[in-house]
Amino acid sequence: MKTQVAAIDFGTSKVVTLIAQSGGVNRCDIIGSGTVPYDGFAQGDWNTPEQLARVARDSIAAAELEANSKVREIYIGVPGEFTHVCTGEAEITLESAGEITEDDVNRVQDAVADELKIAELGGYVMHRSPAWFVVDDGKKTMMPLGAHGERLRAQVSFVVAEPVFIEDMKNLMGSLGVAILGFLSPTLGESLLLLSIEERDRVALLVDVGYLNTEVSVVEGDAITYHAMLPLGGGQITADLCEELRIPMRAAEQIKRRYVFNPDEFDQDAYAEVAGANGERLSFPREYIRRPLEKSMDELCDMVDLTLKNDAAGLLGPRSQVFLTGGGIALMRGGREYLATKLGHPVKVPVAKSARMNSPVYASALGLVDLIFDSIEQQGPKEAGGIKKLRGLFKG
Repeated sequence: MKTQVAAIDFGTSKVVTLIAQSGGVNRCDIIGSGTVPYDGFAQGDWNTPEQLARVARDSIAAAELEANSKVREIYIGVPGEFTHVCTGEAEITLESAGEITEDDVNRVQDAVADELKIAELGGYVMHRSPAWFVVDDGKKTMMPLGAHGERLRAQVSFVVAEPVFIEDMKNLMGSLGVAILGFLSPTLGESLLLLSIEERDRVALLVDVGYLNTEVSVVEGDAITYHAMLPLGGGQITADLCEELRIPMRAAEQIKRRYVFNPDEFDQDAYAEVAGANGERLSFPREYIRRPLEKSMDELCDMVDLTLKNDAAGLLGPRSQVFLTGGGIALMRGGREYLATKLGHPVKVPVAKSARMNSPVYASALGLVDLIFDSIEQQGPKEAGGIKKLRGLFKG
């Protein structure tokens, strides 16, 4: 029996609704999508809240039209701007030096929640994810079940949504007549979708550069162990070009997307041509573009670098890899290499295994959908009702 779900992802420059169905060649197939640009959010608030209902309605309607299916229930992705990650460790003594059971695994994760006082945070707990388990003085593992020992230790992260976002979504979807099935973290979803188990075992860094901000996440096991929001994204590069060259934002965005960081002999002396505010053709030599663009890029790279050296220092290991996603700079020619040079560390751009929309631009939305189906699968075949199974999974 096929399961169909709908999910909506609120990015910093666009709202994406996806309708997906299980039972195809992949875990799920995207049968409908709707992408609508909007003004996004900054510093924990919507930039133009009055447009939110229209944008969400149009995004859902576009997905419905393509899928030929009405959306009556939906899962909502909570942007990183409205979430925070709490990570802690705890150890329990096993009742007998016997085989570790699922109850023991739950008890040690509950102990971490108690250590962090998660119940007192006042937010909406979306995910409880283990980074690792250790039995006695053994090595880190993600599968302690069946092992024997006297003590079980774990590092666990909790992804918590801000109450203000939850209330905004309840009001928004209520006005559209759409029921909310659950709230999930697209950041966690894209981390699990884009990064392999082996890469996460070595601890990975995922840098998601959006239009208005950048998310930096340290990922280990099935958990985000560190998360930071940087108030700078690809849109700042566009804005600086707009101001420096005195051209419309749309023209500046076109120049940014065509820019080449590591030009060959043909690109070195190239001119960029765009339409001005009155439709006239404007031409700029590369050097005019390079100065403001790379200055903005340097500022973004410096922010990421400082975050790694200060706040995230010690979390990454010698075999850790850095990954870049998002529509801010990942699609710019040479953007990955430029970031790698500034960080002094190799950078990869992972690609989602999806027949459709497998671009860094849609990594967040695809991760959200993948997380939904992953949760359905984890609950097992014993529970019937397909999509209904997730109703009790996400607890506030």
